Amino acid sequence: MAVKFAKHSLSLKGIDHALPHDNIDNEYLLEKLKQQCGLLTARKAKAIARRMGIEGRHLCRDLNVATSRPSPTSIELSVQALNGALLAADVEISELDYLLSHTCTPHTQVPPNAAWVADKLSYHGPYLELRQACTGFANGLQIASSFCAVNQQPVAIVGCETGSVYFDMDNQFIDTEQLVNYVQMGDGAAAVVLAPAEQLAGSIGTISDIYLGHIGVGKEAGFYLDSGSNDVANKQMARFHHNTQAVRQQGSQLFELGLAALQSRGHHLDDFRFILPHQANGHIDRLLGDALSIESSRIINDAKSLGNLGSAAIWVSLAKLINSGVLNAGDKVMILGAEATKYLYGGFVYQHL
Repeated sequence: MAVKFAKHSLSLKGIDHALPHDNIDNEYLLEKLKQQCGLLTARKAKAIARRMGIEGRHLCRDLNVATSRPSPTSIELSVQALNGALLAADVEISELDYLLSHTCTPHTQVPPNAAWVADKLSYHGPYLELRQACTGFANGLQIASSFCAVNQQPVAIVGCETGSVYFDMDNQFIDTEQLVNYVQMGDGAAAVVLAPAEQLAGSIGTISDIYLGHIGVGKEAGFYLDSGSNDVANKQMARFHHNTQAVRQQGSQLFELGLAALQSRGHHLDDFRFILPHQANGHIDRLLGDALSIESSRIINDAKSLGNLGSAAIWVSLAKLINSGVLNAGDKVMILGAEATKYLYGGFVYQHL
């Protein structure tokens, strides 16, 4: 059970996030489902929402129709977030050595989101996209740390999800899994601009101890999106699938392994002002606080108001935390990412400057 640590740390030059439209509460969400699918379906969704603990989210889909195109699109959200991060970093798009992106709900299968973003911003440099969900940020950082160390130039990473459009308000489509998606997921994007660790002038903070591991070999996927080449013959709308039993069995272990990875580098819980985990439900602060025997107020929980943002979740929460002004110079944040697809864990240590 090996964990991969990046050899090089990074300086964080800029960070920003973008969320579509106004926040949608459960009452509005369930009323729209009731109008399309009836009272019984809405009641089932209400019971799931209560268990999930998610009270709001931002969506790029139109809830007045059964299916919807995203508006804004994942490209528009990504461009907004990246422009904000570049502005905060005082870096021009042309100065980037590489543009990295990660998502599991791409604008198109090919070209990748990164290509569309590059086109919108007239970026002529190289780009790369990871088709990954909740730990895409950790793989992106593994790559960025090497690029920055070798080329001594800034790199940008964008994480984005617009998964709300993968839901058909039709009782022929809906089952318990799909109702979980409906009340759990949110849409959004966030971006970071990174530089070599030595380039601290003008930096917001540092990113170190970047780690990634997995325990998924031989195990059924806990979460996946169909409609790859394996599903083309089915001729049906793409949908997310949850193996809730498997996720219950493996999920908490991913946080434990992430914590153990950072402890192996000499870090201790008491070193950190905040713990920022991946947030798949609105009870994560209480659940993780109890598991770690620390105050729940030290656990960042944006899922209650934003839902599960998948590949964008860690970056959005970190952007909100940094831009809130609550952090003081020297404060450390432990990032504990977890992904249920094939049970990945990844994260890093953020120190505010």
